Amino acid sequence: MKKIVLLFLIVFSISCRKENVVEKPKPKESSPERTPKKIGNYISDDQDFFWSPKQSDTAKYLVRIVFQKEFAVYQYHGQCLYYFFTNHYHTKTDKIELLWTYKSDCLLDMKYLKQSNGIKEYPKNGDSFCEYTLVNDSVIKVNYKFPQWVKKINETEKDSIFPHYLYLQPKDNSYK
Repeated sequence: MKKIVLLFLIVFSISCRKENVVEKPKPKESSPERTPKKIGNYISDDQDFFWSPKQSDTAKYLVRIVFQKEFAVYQYHGQCLYYFFTNHYHTKTDKIELLWTYKSDCLLDMKYLKQSNGIKEYPKNGDSFCEYTLVNDSVIKVNYKFPQWVKKINETEKDSIFPHYLYLQPKDNSYK
């Protein structure tokens, strides 16, 4: 019996001894290359991406813009929406063109949008008003076709009605 126990202990100790086990190197997790986003990634009828200018807390309007498939929805506050028709171009420049053709749902009287405001060249129905291009994943640059008129509107309203840069708002923030 002693021989069996001794044999068992020897076999057990041999099987438990640490051998030089060479682990296979783990394959490096390939990080997906980060591809730059296109402005088209922010156009959706199902999910809202809110873009807003940097405004002071005392701003008269809380401008936010959401790009949908047919419209750029300008929200001047909770009870004033303007739906401007847009074209999205899938070119190397990847831009959205806003047309001066809109429908509104607004309690405010924003008649200055229909007037020249003393500026010779101002947008009329169907005109190409501006182009949006993505600077990076969270900033859009706006190029206006009627810069003097835009400047006059922003000065008259003492606000950034038509901002030159828009910043993507975090999903958990409705206004910032």
